Amino acid sequence: MEAAEESSPLLATKDESPQSSSGSVTVHPVIPSSYQNGDSEDTVDGSGSSYREVSKREEEVPGQNINRAYPSRFWILGVFSFIAFFQCLQWNTWGPISESVDAAFSGWKSSTVAMMANWGTITFVLFITPMCWLMNEKGLRTGVFACAIMIAAGTVLRVLALTTNSNEVFTISCHLCAILVGTAGTLVMAAPPMIAAEWFPPKERTTATAIGQAFNQLGNAGSYLEPIFVRSPADGTPEEIRGDIKVLMYAYAGIAAAVLLAVFFYYPSKPPTPPSLSSSVERLQFWDSIKKILRNRDVIIVTLAYGISVGIPSSWIAVFNYSLQAMNIHQDEATWIGLAVVIVSSTSALVSGRLTDLVYGHLRVSLIIIMLANLGCFYWFYLITYGSITVVKWQIYFTSIAAFSLNFATCPLFFELAVESAYPCPEILVGGLLTGMNNFVGLLFLFLFFIPNIGYSWVTYVLLATSSLSIIPVILVREDYTRSTMDRFKGHQPAYKSILQKDPLVQKVRQLTSIKIE
Repeated sequence: MEAAEESSPLLATKDESPQSSSGSVTVHPVIPSSYQNGDSEDTVDGSGSSYREVSKREEEVPGQNINRAYPSRFWILGVFSFIAFFQCLQWNTWGPISESVDAAFSGWKSSTVAMMANWGTITFVLFITPMCWLMNEKGLRTGVFACAIMIAAGTVLRVLALTTNSNEVFTISCHLCAILVGTAGTLVMAAPPMIAAEWFPPKERTTATAIGQAFNQLGNAGSYLEPIFVRSPADGTPEEIRGDIKVLMYAYAGIAAAVLLAVFFYYPSKPPTPPSLSSSVERLQFWDSIKKILRNRDVIIVTLAYGISVGIPSSWIAVFNYSLQAMNIHQDEATWIGLAVVIVSSTSALVSGRLTDLVYGHLRVSLIIIMLANLGCFYWFYLITYGSITVVKWQIYFTSIAAFSLNFATCPLFFELAVESAYPCPEILVGGLLTGMNNFVGLLFLFLFFIPNIGYSWVTYVLLATSSLSIIPVILVREDYTRSTMDRFKGHQPAYKSILQKDPLVQKVRQLTSIKIE
């Protein structure tokens, strides 16, 4: 009996629970009703058996794992990542071709282009809570399908407006598209940790989160390729430029429609069997989770650190060219620096996410090391900006790319640390909280540019101050790996007994898995 207990202590049902000879520990996993009742057309195996039936068969085999990762998880992540990429591309449609659109459509100017991007921040603040509620209550499929509908509707509206040959109608349709795309961005930015938790095993979760975030960032790089397809005012007439933009709008609408069909035909909310024990634990209700998170000291600290650390640099990239102008680097060359920043920073997030999965349990230390290196790069850039060291182009390239890349590399780590601390609150809510704070801080930063005659020299001071201050809360945060403990010690009762000796963790794990000390 003791051998059987050590082989699979977490697979017992409420009626048949393994006990040690000393009567020490029995564990009852709580399987949510969404898995027990089956999720749409999915089944666990080819026989069409339900989760409960297969679980009962598997429990009869000591040591067998009832959790499973499905190959379809790569389709789920791939489709979402492309939506994230395409949403960011639509959000930044007009910036890279601003000179061309100014020449092609009367009434367009820099404030018009800026407002198209501004809708993304405004809609995020307005709709982040209801959109997160939608995905939490209705499931991943409903949320992602809603995003695909909004993006497709916005891009089709622009195409329809072009057929009227009216500049005013086209401008209005572009504003409406920006509002729809910005609203879709609330879930695009908040959903990666939820997808990772619902579909991916523990050793792939942070990587999956990083991939979703990286592809959203790469959308900016895609928008910088638009000048290849749209002529500049120096190379074509207004009529020719309008023709180029019309072709581009038709292409975007076609891509959006294809993505919408892909989500419609196959995009289940959950796999038939949860990929980990922590995934099978029922999450708290939405409003209960909000109350719990607001009382969670560590989640609040991580959220504030993330907002201050990442929110300002992610907004600075939109006006980065003004800082480069002071060092005699103008628009053409600044574009290539911006493109390099986006590509390398996306790669850095993937690397940090994968390393976190491979070497787990050191989130706080990893964050502090990366943030200190990031602070060093910002300080180097500050010295170049103020002439303390000779302005050399390779140093400008290196400090710019390294600073943004290290900063973005912290994103999946912040998300993972917050999700772990908030567990069992819904991952979509935690992601929404982090991205909401990120956008709010970025909005405050950009508002400073409206102060008359403020200039741009203050930006590096703000970067140095916020980068330094954001390290302090990370040092103070207490790491909580309850979710990972449940997954990584599953099936190893001796290890579980050791874990159970730590009182704070015992209380949480008992509550989540119905552990009884007998």
